Amino acid sequence: MQDATLTIIGDNGQEILCDILFTYYSEEFGKHYVVFTPRGTDECSAAEYIESGAGAGELKHIESEEEWALLEDLLEDYCNNMEEGCAGCQGDCDEECHCEGECHC
Repeated sequence: MQDATLTIIGDNGQEILCDILFTYYSEEFGKHYVVFTPRGTDECSAAEYIESGAGAGELKHIESEEEWALLEDLLEDYCNNMEEGCAGCQGDCDEECHCEGECHC
């Protein structure tokens, strides 16, 4: 799996490197989302992603409870799948498992 990261600029101007867990397009809401975890933390977060070209984009806060509920369900499924893959693969991952020996949740 390719190293998927994004950099967020905090309120104080500090850059925060984040690992992207997964992206998702919702037909229901007509939006793209990115679910990520800031490096060095156990926290997960999500944002709406609006692509602006050449790999760059803008993140927007998610404001609707319905969108958060959707993303929380997806994150739970993601973590359950990662735990199953991490428990059994021990570095011998098949093509579907990208855990590389650790779960990000």
